[in-house]
Amino acid sequence: MPETPPEDFTTAFRLLSHLYLTPVLVALIRGRVPDHLEQGPLPASELAARAGLNELSLTRALRALAAFGAFKEVSPGVFTNTPVSEFFRDRPGGLRSAALVWGAEHALTSAAALGHSLKTGKSSFEQVHGESFWDRMRRVPQENEMFNRALADLRSDEHQRIAEAYDWTGVKTVVDVGGGAGSLLAAILRNQPDMRGTLVERPEVLPDADRFLKARGVRDRVEFLGGSFFDPIAAHGDIWIVCQVLHDWPDAECRTILNRCRDGMRDADRLLVSEMLTVPCEPTPTIAILDLKMLLYFGEARQRTVGEYQELFSATGFELTRVLATESAFGIVEARPVQP
Repeated sequence: MPETPPEDFTTAFRLLSHLYLTPVLVALIRGRVPDHLEQGPLPASELAARAGLNELSLTRALRALAAFGAFKEVSPGVFTNTPVSEFFRDRPGGLRSAALVWGAEHALTSAAALGHSLKTGKSSFEQVHGESFWDRMRRVPQENEMFNRALADLRSDEHQRIAEAYDWTGVKTVVDVGGGAGSLLAAILRNQPDMRGTLVERPEVLPDADRFLKARGVRDRVEFLGGSFFDPIAAHGDIWIVCQVLHDWPDAECRTILNRCRDGMRDADRLLVSEMLTVPCEPTPTIAILDLKMLLYFGEARQRTVGEYQELFSATGFELTRVLATESAFGIVEARPVQP
């Protein structure tokens, strides 16, 4: 290694280093190290005792992460949080749940097998574990609950930005298809006190949604519709929203989901697809990493371009009307049913 690496070399070297950081960081989070530091600096010996970790290994891990801005060594062997590691405390709106989901052993072993996805186009998760990600979520309820909590924490601010970016004038009812615990629907309804919503989700997710929407004060204006978005959807709404759903599925399944929406929509209704949009020749780290996660979990599923959504719409009886930016990484792709 050169004594003073050039910027490009440093970037390349750090790309190779990230595989070591995630399992270390997850171990610290499981040991609640960021929470133990909530009141200020502590020596590694005390942190190790509280977290049930080896003192020397903990010291080395904290020093390594400090080089990337997470944690800080304020004096030899004494560490404190930074604004980065504060995100890993057990608190609403942080990244603790996300770290425990995407840093779990099943995710790390799947990441190590991503070469399979590059060769075949198929999910490395399914190759390693012999089941789909969604089958695992149904089989392991505690992981499913953590996954839904991670999405609610991770996207709550972004959902607020999505809700603020659209003009809801004249809209009385919204159907949120595959809306998880209802984070986006809650953001919309809190801004629109005269609006009502329908949440279409799998029955096992609805108890989480019930708790979440009650906490947001909008549960009395939301109807639950338990079921799959691959089946007919018996709902009515001026606006149908599909947020961060289509990126989880290959094109054939996306067409099925959109057809189910189209079957339930009236001619004047509108469809909003909200996703992080891939823009060719304009790469961003957030979208790039998320797209690789889609490859890992689901194979062909991906962060699509506007052109790819237009192709899906054309195949399912929709026409693209406009694309709206939000004050977040998400865009809104609006479509309307094609008149017969």
